[in-house]
Amino acid sequence: MTPKLKVGDLLIGKVLEIQPNGALIGFPEGGVGFLHASEIPDEDAHPGERNLSVDQELLVKVIGSDRLERPALSLRRVTDQDREAIAFHREAIAFHSALATRSVATPLPEKPEERIEWRLQAWMKSTEASLARLRRRRAARTSQHLELD
Repeated sequence: MTPKLKVGDLLIGKVLEIQPNGALIGFPEGGVGFLHASEIPDEDAHPGERNLSVDQELLVKVIGSDRLERPALSLRRVTDQDREAIAFHREAIAFHSALATRSVATPLPEKPEERIEWRLQAWMKSTEASLARLRRRRAARTSQHLELD
């Protein structure tokens, strides 16, 4: 059984075997689930021929487990939002892998660019240090003046 499956989980699997009462679906992570014929949409022609073919990839939803402890699956309960979410997820994975394989061809600048914010920050630090020195001198002079009086 596929590990840690919960009711409501979406899975992408391939049809391994078509049976009179449904189909066995295999998952890339390992494990097999059962898609009962009643969970295949009614738009298909005959109950035995549900427009499924071996090696067909399907998006299915987990709705429980059967007596053999396999995940019970449904095609009928997969919503358009579920399909959009899976399409978005696949697109994000493709984008991430494309970014991961992309090499950085831009050379680094030899000398870091000096920004005006950095210059202002340095000026503020030196100004504050100068003011602190002036205040210390003034305090020292004031205390000397008070001692003399």
